[in-house]
Amino acid sequence: MTESATLVAHRPFRWQLVVPAFVALYVLLDWISYVDPYGPLGITPWNPPPGLSIFVLLRYGLWVAPWIAVAAFVAELVVRNVAAPWPVSVLACAWLALGYTAATVMLQRVLRFDQALASLRDATAFTGTAVAAALIVGAGYIAIFAAAGVVPVEAFARSVAQFWIGDLIGIVVIVPLLLTLARRRAPAVAGGRVEAVLQFACIGAALFVVFGLGIGPELQLFYVLFLPLVWIAMRRGMAGTAIATVLVQLGLIAALTFGGHAPGEVIQFQLLMLALALTGLFLGVTVEERRGVEQKLRDKQFELDRTLRAAAASELASALAHELNQPLSAVASYTRACQLLLERGDPQRELPGIMHKVVAEAKRAGTVVHRLREFVRSGSVRQEALDVDTLLATARDAAVPRAERHGVALVLDVAAPLPQVLADRVQVETVLHNLIGNAIDALKGATGHRRVVLAAVMHDKQLVRFSVTDTGPGLAAEVRETLFQPLASHKAEGLGLGLAISRTIIEAHGGTLWAAESGPGATFCFTLPVAAHA
Repeated sequence: MTESATLVAHRPFRWQLVVPAFVALYVLLDWISYVDPYGPLGITPWNPPPGLSIFVLLRYGLWVAPWIAVAAFVAELVVRNVAAPWPVSVLACAWLALGYTAATVMLQRVLRFDQALASLRDATAFTGTAVAAALIVGAGYIAIFAAAGVVPVEAFARSVAQFWIGDLIGIVVIVPLLLTLARRRAPAVAGGRVEAVLQFACIGAALFVVFGLGIGPELQLFYVLFLPLVWIAMRRGMAGTAIATVLVQLGLIAALTFGGHAPGEVIQFQLLMLALALTGLFLGVTVEERRGVEQKLRDKQFELDRTLRAAAASELASALAHELNQPLSAVASYTRACQLLLERGDPQRELPGIMHKVVAEAKRAGTVVHRLREFVRSGSVRQEALDVDTLLATARDAAVPRAERHGVALVLDVAAPLPQVLADRVQVETVLHNLIGNAIDALKGATGHRRVVLAAVMHDKQLVRFSVTDTGPGLAAEVRETLFQPLASHKAEGLGLGLAISRTIIEAHGGTLWAAESGPGATFCFTLPVAAHA
């Protein structure tokens, strides 16, 4: 069962409201737009009912199609009063309904038209279908009356041209407006009410310049009307553009009605109206598409940030494993000592001191976990004055078991004395852990003496430079270009996030991380600021 059939089956009252409202609005729009009619069929420069028809078909389904013919026939009798036999009028109205129903089917089922009208693809599909449908419907409609002798043969071409352009303008103006209003949500709008008042005042001013000042031929000044339309489109997207286009078209129809025109100007006037409507449509859609792309980029950036944060947690957890291992091992040792003292029956002298150490180590482990959680949540840096020797020695001691498994010697080379640095101990140790781990990995397949040197020297008066140098094969030129790019890993088991996260951490401290040009092997350096009191 189709969506429209389901609508009728489950909500029988809905069609009873839609049909009379549609017929009444169709006739009302035909009456309002019935200005400057041409020929025995009363062809007007702008004909909005076809736009209403396509919208209702898109919105409520194809079951509305027969009622389009009914509405058109009522409009023929009430508004246009066409002097033609009623079977001819019925046939012509049925042709209108059939043509615009076929156009709707083409949009929905063949072109997969999205009613949000937020992409250039949908705008192009909609415009192309409207152009073809209005031409085919117009030619067939005029041909029916011409065959009945209502339209003179010599007026056939002009009648088709004016009918085609009038219907096309109505479709291009009315359908986007109604689709926008039917979305039932506030559009993304730049600027406030004051700007909105100024924008729509500019429409009135532009109409006055073109038609009220009398400073030149009206058709030659038509370009002035594009200026407020472009402003509104760029600031307010499809919603504002649809409303602005309708207001401009109403102003143009009023000018055409009360200002008069030369006999050959109507089609020129229609073409200019069409150009204005199409410009508004494509400008509004372009802005909507751009906003959609920007939103998708923001969403993807958000997801990437979440992914990087999760990866950072993984990297940081690995780096901090040794930090938790040490206090937990100490807690276990001290607790065992307490058990032995209790078994001996004389715990009074030594037990308080050992328990104090247990508490201290437990607090240390809690601090490590807390700092990990802080970094994962916000990337915050909690800086303190740290000894360079202690930082390097702690990083080396943590990596010794891994280095010994691969036959790598870890060497400290610190130019003493060095001032303290201002840094987050846990995060900087994470960076050192990552750099040392990379150096050890680089030496796994190396021949000869395997050595990693951890060094520190003064970089300048305000910075201390740390370096990790290995005696491995070094870095290839193509590897250097992507070293610090996220997800660019050159190890089979790597995530490509370690160096990117490390650089982020160091830059958050006010330092820099880079791969230095060195001889054999690879050298990574980073700087940290000297503590203020140093």
